[in-house]
Amino acid sequence: METSKSDEVSHPESDIKITTEEDKKNEEYRVYAAIAFAFVLIVIGLPLWWKTTEVYRVPLPYSRITALDEYDLPLVVNVTIATLDRARGEKIVADFKNYFKTSSLFQIHCYVTDIDKQRLANARSIQDLELASFSRIKPGQLMLLEVPGLKRFTPGDILVGRRRIVYFSTEATSLKLSEVLRHWLFQENSIDSMVNAMLTPTKTDLDRVGRRRIPASAAYDIMVTVVNPEPEKLNLEWDLIQTIEDFLQPFLKNLAPLADYNVRSQWLYFVQLEVQPKLVPDGGIVGRHFALAEDVLPHIITPLEKKLASHVSRNPCLNFVVYVPPCDKAPLHIYRRQGLRVRGGVDAFLSPRWGGIVIHNPPVTLCLNRTVPDPKPMEVDSIAVMGVFLAQLRQLLGISEMEDIPKVEVLPLSSSGIRQWELDSLYRVRTLEQLTSAKLTLQSLAQLLGEISNIVINDDVGDSIYSAVAAVERGARLLQEGELTKAFVESRKAFLSAEAAFTDPSLLALLYFPDDQKYAVYIPLFLPVMIPVLMSLKNISLWLRKKLSRQPKQKAD
Repeated sequence: METSKSDEVSHPESDIKITTEEDKKNEEYRVYAAIAFAFVLIVIGLPLWWKTTEVYRVPLPYSRITALDEYDLPLVVNVTIATLDRARGEKIVADFKNYFKTSSLFQIHCYVTDIDKQRLANARSIQDLELASFSRIKPGQLMLLEVPGLKRFTPGDILVGRRRIVYFSTEATSLKLSEVLRHWLFQENSIDSMVNAMLTPTKTDLDRVGRRRIPASAAYDIMVTVVNPEPEKLNLEWDLIQTIEDFLQPFLKNLAPLADYNVRSQWLYFVQLEVQPKLVPDGGIVGRHFALAEDVLPHIITPLEKKLASHVSRNPCLNFVVYVPPCDKAPLHIYRRQGLRVRGGVDAFLSPRWGGIVIHNPPVTLCLNRTVPDPKPMEVDSIAVMGVFLAQLRQLLGISEMEDIPKVEVLPLSSSGIRQWELDSLYRVRTLEQLTSAKLTLQSLAQLLGEISNIVINDDVGDSIYSAVAAVERGARLLQEGELTKAFVESRKAFLSAEAAFTDPSLLALLYFPDDQKYAVYIPLFLPVMIPVLMSLKNISLWLRKKLSRQPKQKAD
């Protein structure tokens, strides 16, 4: 009986011992499983999720973009001074250094040379001097040529030619020469005003030339429109296409290096002015005329622009409109704010950065001739109309009107409609405008992309930014070397690349999906999975501590 009793007592003890070992093994398995889950989720899952949800961003040259502020954009002009007396030339060079040391834009590099007296002796007129090739004058460079006896060609002391040569007499002073360079050939005040207005738009206003000048662009559309409100009464006999070919195209051909110009024409009928002219009696043949006040001229453009069909491309458009009033509303004249009528044969006005309108009245004799049936044939004065359009186009491009300087004359325009030094001035204006615009655009874009980290920066945007930065750097270096045309090419590349990067549609892909919204979307998905894993980390820590505490301590010798 005792033996069986002892067996019954030892049996439960053995069962308890087996159960404890299994619990330990199960506990270890659970801990290992928790460790595996935590490793997969934290070490593999979270980085993988972070990487797969990361926005693709090409690394950008932020340091180079910031350094663009340190790049000065001086306009270096190489000036050759040809005089009879070399000492006089050296004196002019010294005076120029003194006069231009206060200029923040222009740096003058002067070179003195001797005059080819034989060529001067052979010149019988100023046209002979213009045609004589004294030296090869590159774009952006100038020559100041002393001409003995200049009074036989012009009453002034200084004569500015159509090419890159300024003729001056022995009586001309270096101060007067520097004044001609700064105000006429360089347009220093206008360019300085333009740059300051771009850098500090809220503090600096553009001058009159800058307000009229059209903004920089790779291409422009020019729309020539003829408005005949009553074609049943007047039949305009005008070959508009041929007129554009004869007058406008030669001028635009000289401007081809600056931009592309697409010229289109159209005829509009049954289009009336939205303003009512005032009837004014006079002592002329008709006994009255109609007056348009200068204040109401802007009200003509707004309704007329809706019918011009000028917004058919992304390029800026310049509009030139010929309005021919009918006989019962002619002659129509424009009056200034002072109550004075516009004189000069053609009534016209200019709208800054938009274009111009010419009012071409029909001849009074044609309107009074009752023997001619309607529609009366009318010929348009192409020379008068296109002459006004060319003058308006020059102002819109930024070729300023030259203010009077005593004893200084300028040769009249040739058939091309532009002088070589005026073209150089446009190069300078556009180069500085495009380089400054590209620099400001890159800095604004870099600030935007740096502040908003979830905007996509794809390879195309990155390539455009790198290309724009490199072009700005090359353009600034070429300006310092006096290479005006090459600097303009680089400025155009910089401007177009910067605009392409700034307006790329991919930059708006995730602009309105910031990081807090990303967390708000994914946290409800991951939180139920993460809570058990995070809570199991406590059990894993306790298990590791218990296991480490059971390890036998090494005895000291």
